Amino acid sequence: MNISASPALDMDGFICTLVQCISATLGPDVEIITSEQTKNNQISYPCLTLRHSSRKISPNIRIDDLFSTYKKGFMGIEEIARQISEAYNGMSGDTSGLEDLYSDPEKLKDKIIYRLINFERNSDMLGSCPHFRILDLAMIFCLSVSISGDETGTIRIDDKLASIIGMDADKLLSYALKNTPKIYAYSYEKLDELLLKIMDKKGVPEEMFPPFIGGDALHTPMSVLTNNHEYYGASSMLYPGVLEKIRDELNQDFYIIPSSVHEVIIVPSSHTDSMHLRDMLEDVNKTIVPPEEILSDNIYRYPNDFGPDTLGPFLSSF
Repeated sequence: MNISASPALDMDGFICTLVQCISATLGPDVEIITSEQTKNNQISYPCLTLRHSSRKISPNIRIDDLFSTYKKGFMGIEEIARQISEAYNGMSGDTSGLEDLYSDPEKLKDKIIYRLINFERNSDMLGSCPHFRILDLAMIFCLSVSISGDETGTIRIDDKLASIIGMDADKLLSYALKNTPKIYAYSYEKLDELLLKIMDKKGVPEEMFPPFIGGDALHTPMSVLTNNHEYYGASSMLYPGVLEKIRDELNQDFYIIPSSVHEVIIVPSSHTDSMHLRDMLEDVNKTIVPPEEILSDNIYRYPNDFGPDTLGPFLSSF
């Protein structure tokens, strides 16, 4: 029976059929568990967890995005299941380094990193995680682990995991401040230059974007600060010397717009006012940014908000 040719399924039917297809491919040794996972900003979504007794990593696969792909007709269930199965079979079960978790947790110290998330939106989760509050944000800690090849993933450090590796919040901070800039180097680019790169990468003809015809830029004063993975890159604004370097380049104070957990936008203070930026950010957060990626509805000014008085206690660990 060609399942993809059958009438469209609802979410429950999709999950049930997807599990059957994956199980038929991977076999009975792989346990497939369905559950609700809570991620950033207390956003929950259905997922599948694939477990095998011989593997140290059990990947969680978000289902709602796959269901959307199926509903739009972009891909049938069998194809989705095939890609999941191939990705799972291609994962290395021995490269994460988590084999040291119980035997020698001290070896994990070079994998400890930090992320920035919203404090209020994650208050429930923060109750069981080592963290530091910075303005309306929270610095949490994770382990950066290898998944397959050059791919990496992260595991949030909660109180239980912190106890296993024998580190309190201060100790985690001391390692995370050193490791995060090394593992996730920062990236700072003018917004117009970044858009040109994206267009070129996607093969978009320049004539479709008149401002770029002939190589002319948009001349926007905005720049994007993130990391080389473009994943939870807003944390890079805490890297030592980064904000100071940007101020020296701009030769003036600037606003930091927390456009998402993945990046922040830098705007010279002479080009706009804070109320205009705050209104724009709130509107974007309500209409464009996925709920789980929202970092804040507030904007910050450097050095007023993220100057030495705010970051001194954290950066002093270097």
